[in-house]
Amino acid sequence: MIEIGSRNNAPTPQHPTQDIYIFCFDLSRPGTPFCFEQSIGGGHANQGGARWLALDELDGWPGEWREHLKKADCAWVAQLIDAYPGTDQTSLVSMLLEQHSQPVGRLKAIGNWLKRNIHVGGRYGI
Repeated sequence: MIEIGSRNNAPTPQHPTQDIYIFCFDLSRPGTPFCFEQSIGGGHANQGGARWLALDELDGWPGEWREHLKKADCAWVAQLIDAYPGTDQTSLVSMLLEQHSQPVGRLKAIGNWLKRNIHVGGRYGI
C-alpha cells in the first residue's frame, strides 16, 4: 500500500484525540486500488475501518469520497480525478502516483508532517 495522505481531524464527536483519515493506493488490488481508511481512537477494531473501491464505485459510495480526501489532506486527488473524466482506472492511478512522487521542498515536507501529526485545539486552534 502506498499512503497518499493522512491527517488527524480530532477532536471530533467520535473521539477527542484520534480521528485519522487515510487515503492509500493498494496496487496489489488492481480492481479496487483506492483505499479509504479511518482510524478512530487507536485502530479499526472498535471504530473506523477501511474500504477499497474502484474508480467507477466512487460516486456510489455513501462515504463521500471527496470529503474523505479533503480530511486526509489530499484533496488534490479529487481535483485530478475530476479533471480527467472518462480516463481509465489504470491510467488515472499512474497519473496520481506520478503527481504524488513529485519532490517537495524541505519546509513544505516539515509543514506537511506537522499538519498530519500535531493538533492545536482550543481558542487559537484551527
